[in-house]
Amino acid sequence: MPPAPCVVIKIGGSLLLSPQFPRRMRTYLDQTRDERQLFIVGGGPATDFIRALDSSHLIGDNQSHHLALRALDLTAHILASLVPGLTLTDRIEDLESLWSSQNVPILAPRNFLQEVDAYSPHPLPETWSVTTDSIAARVASHLEARELRLLKSTSLGPHMSVKHAAASGLVDLAFPVASRDIPRIGFVNFRDDPPTTEYFPST
Repeated sequence: MPPAPCVVIKIGGSLLLSPQFPRRMRTYLDQTRDERQLFIVGGGPATDFIRALDSSHLIGDNQSHHLALRALDLTAHILASLVPGLTLTDRIEDLESLWSSQNVPILAPRNFLQEVDAYSPHPLPETWSVTTDSIAARVASHLEARELRLLKSTSLGPHMSVKHAAASGLVDLAFPVASRDIPRIGFVNFRDDPPTTEYFPST
């Protein structure tokens, strides 16, 4: 019998600054422990710092992109420190063994982007138009995940399409294309207590 499809969960980097975040994450994990989950965390203030440096010194999209990927390594380690019970990996090929051992993995996605996505027919562009939203979507597509869930600091709004969300800045501009093969996409306001979940309409 093949393993159950996974759920990829992207955590907005700004949520790491919330004093309530570790407690809410522990509750969330308890409530969803039957899922095969993979967490990917955004860069938050770490990538904002790189963005500010690029604005001041014109580092350029390509170099800024690679620096931002290293910032995702940092926030993945921070998430693992804040929430006991999560296991950090930077290798997509390690996920199956982690799930089989009842671990809940966090993926630091830099290696996936450089060693897998970069050699795909349509790799993600190395620009500021790509954030962890699209990175998580690309990972979810690669893993044939049954759902991508975005943990955010705001609500989605009724009947909002993926394209409308991108135009409104709720997801990044590359997300509509990066997420087009994912069967179900949830949008979770993780600032709410308890968190509230909305789903993009099927297309």
